[in-house]
Amino acid sequence: MVAEVKFHSKRHWARSLAPSEVAVADIMEFDSNGKIVGVDNRQPYAERFIHSEIYKTRPDVMSVVHGHAPSVIPFSVSAVPLMPIYHMSGFLGKGAPVFDIRDASPDNPETDLLVKNEKLGAKLSEKLGKASVVLMRGHGFTAVGASVPVAVFRSVYTDQNAKIEMEALKLGTPKFLTAQEAAMTQETMERLSVRSWEMWKKQVGTIH
Repeated sequence: MVAEVKFHSKRHWARSLAPSEVAVADIMEFDSNGKIVGVDNRQPYAERFIHSEIYKTRPDVMSVVHGHAPSVIPFSVSAVPLMPIYHMSGFLGKGAPVFDIRDASPDNPETDLLVKNEKLGAKLSEKLGKASVVLMRGHGFTAVGASVPVAVFRSVYTDQNAKIEMEALKLGTPKFLTAQEAAMTQETMERLSVRSWEMWKKQVGTIH
């Protein structure tokens, strides 16, 4: 899972490394188009355009997280939508939209499923719309938030919601949150997301 944050007109995320290996010295600076600022010959993440293009259309977003949780993949390749099923995932609202890169590039539908340029990033941002999370067909998901803690919170519980929904589907037809329940639980839980954030930071520190 790769988190990135926006500071005014510039964006910061790490050079291409396994997330668990990233240190402060690995952070690079990019402009609003995902281009490297200054002289920096290190290899950046290829999919930085996911982040830069979302920022162009969502001024409310200050952090973007892109991840490859296996739990969400079945919902990205089937007709079953990822819906909010418990109180931690109200941010899923009416369900997570699905971005299919094949539809986003009809002139060249066979791709490696990676969002590696501005055009594809813009198409993904369009599919995200005003939602908090967008699934990516056969790939993973992207979550957004007004802060790093909120974006990470949504990422963690997108994964958890997918696992719970999958189990519920084995038992029959799940009863999902209503629109009002989703809105109310989102407001409550995300207000408390800093508690989870502090715990996750300590856990990462313990790992290192």
